[in-house]
Parts: sequence; C-alpha cells; structure tokens
Amino acid sequence: MDNALMRFVGRDAGSSRVSGYLYWAVAHSLCISVPLSLLLVLLRDPVMHFFAMPSLAEVLLGIGFAIPFYTLAFLLAGFFKGINKPATGALLENGSIPLVTGFLLVSVGYVFPDQGQKLVYLGWAYSVAAVIVALQGALQAGLWLREHRAVSGVTQLDVSQKGEFRVASQAFFIMGLAAFMQSALSVMIAGKFLGSEELGLFKSAQQIAISVGFVLMVINAIFPPRFAALYHQGKMDSLGRLARNGALLGIVLAAPFLLICLLLPEWVLSLLGEGFEPAALLLQIIALAQLVNVATGSVGFLLTMTGNERYMRNIALFCSSVGLLGFFMLTPWLGALGAALALAFVLVAQNLAAMCFVWLKLGIWTLPGPNWLALLGVRGPENR
Repeated sequence: MDNALMRFVGRDAGSSRVSGYLYWAVAHSLCISVPLSLLLVLLRDPVMHFFAMPSLAEVLLGIGFAIPFYTLAFLLAGFFKGINKPATGALLENGSIPLVTGFLLVSVGYVFPDQGQKLVYLGWAYSVAAVIVALQGALQAGLWLREHRAVSGVTQLDVSQKGEFRVASQAFFIMGLAAFMQSALSVMIAGKFLGSEELGLFKSAQQIAISVGFVLMVINAIFPPRFAALYHQGKMDSLGRLARNGALLGIVLAAPFLLICLLLPEWVLSLLGEGFEPAALLLQIIALAQLVNVATGSVGFLLTMTGNERYMRNIALFCSSVGLLGFFMLTPWLGALGAALALAFVLVAQNLAAMCFVWLKLGIWTLPGPNWLALLGVRGPENR
C-alpha cells in the first residue's frame, strides 16, 4: 500500500483527506501483517526443517515479530514521499532498519563476545530495529499532521475513495509480486540449474549492474509524487517535461559507471576479489539492460501515479512470467549466460512496454531522441 499511499497523498498533499488515507492504509496493512506475523512464528519449526537449517527457527521468531513494524515503516515511507520528504521516506524504506540492526549486532558482539551465538541475535536485533524505526516514523508523521492541521481534519473516507484506494493497492501488490518473481524466484531457479561457482558469477554481475539502475531508484524517490500532483492538476505539458528531464538526468548520472562496466568489466569484477573475471560478459549484458531501464525513465511510476496502474500490473506480470520461463529454458542450455539473458529480457521488455503505454495513454515520450512510435504512425491520445 505504500505506493498507493504515495500516489493519493502526493497528488494533493494539502487535502483534508491526507490523514484519512494514512489511517485507512495503516489499519488495513496491520490487519494483513499481524496474521502473517503470527503464521511465521507458529510455522518457524516446519520452515526450519524444510530448509535444513538448525538455527533458522530462532532467527524467524524475531523476524516474525518484526513484520507488523516493518510494514508500518514501509507504509510511512510512502506517506513521507507523498508529502515531499523523500529523504525521510528513503530511510524508512531501505536504510534505517539495516543500519540499526547492524549497530545492535555490533553492540551485542561487545557485550556477548561468544561468536557462535550471533546468528541467534540476528532475528531479535532486526525485530528491535523495526520497532524503533517504525515508532520513530510514526512520531514524525504525527508531528507533521499536528503542524498541518488543515490535512488532519477528515479521517473518514467515503465509499468511492476507499474503493479507488483499494483497487490501486491491489494493483501495486501484484506489481510487487512480479518484482519478487524477477529477483528472488529467478535466483532460486538459476540456483537449481547452476553450480555454486556459476551462480556466484551470475549474482555478482547482477548486483554490480544494479548500481547502474541505482540512479533510477533515487529519481523514483523524488519524482512520483510530483507526477501524481501534476496529473491531478491537469498539467500534462509540465508532467511530460518532468518525465523527460528525469530520464535525461538518469542517463547523465548513470553514464560514467555504465561505461566502466561495458569497457572494463574485468577490472570492476576484480574489485570483488579473485575469480570473478569470468562474469565479465554477464555484467555487460545486464548493464546494457539496466541502461534501457534508466533511459526510459520512470515509466512505471508514470503509469501508476496517473491512474493507469492496471496496465503496469499486466505488463509486469506478463514480462516476469515470460522471464521466468526464459530462466527455465535458457539456464540449463547456456548456464549463467542464459540466466543473464533471461534477466536482461525482463528488464528491457518491461520498460519498453511501459514506455509504449505511457505514449498511448498519456501522450508522453520519455526516451531521449526521436519518438519512433510517432514516426511509425502510432498516435498518442491527443491525436486520436
């Protein structure tokens, strides 16, 4: 629900309905996360036996208790992005919990120097970190609402507003599931067909290439609420200009590292240690796919922040499904190279498809250079 909250809050952060969206999202997310938390706690022993990891149950106990607080922190991240506080949102979403967890583990290491017990502390350190970060985020949100009384007056949403928010949340959930298919399931499938050495080469190339797309992650922490606001205000020219500027900025910022990955892949991989140089071709393939990801801009958020999330949902599901099929077919045949090609296909196909739908539905062309869809006679909505 975090992205749905970012959209509905971001389109008019001064609306009296802002607190209503926040309270409704928090209540419904807790209704889902608390049962999941209890389920994980109760099933931690079967999960431990399934993965044959003797200490996993103790780790899952702490992680299970952390789920509601982690969910709250993630939800508040979307809220803060919507009210134009992207730094706070980014910390709540990705940065604060790992940092606090690391600090707690280091502290425990000094208090209890027995190295063999550190895995036991991991789950509880994560749980305590999630509680601290979630409460800190809730306090910040409460203070902001108190300072902006105009947006905290209406806490109840009408039926149509709840329905619209629910539909958007469901679409975002499916898109999150598709992203999980791309990241976690793809690695699991690759691990089934690859040896440990080949899997390590593939993962190292994938993680380094993600750095090319990191620029887009930064842009996506800032621009989406502005997309929602401009679309809500009917300023389509400003929306198109912002989207193109964002894509151009992403290319400029990502270009140096991309060139290094393409021209000196062995040197980049050597920074990880000896034996990673054979992943040079894999790094080049995935880096090129990440270039398409950056060059097309925030096309996914352009669709989702303008009420066209169902198209992005369908694109993500279709491309992820075809990509997983590619992992099943190409990995046994080509090894790590096949896994890299399947991953590259998902990134390229999903972003190009989303870019085409942005043109068809919004009449916005984000890719720097000529509009080849218009040259082919494919018209945007204003020319139909």
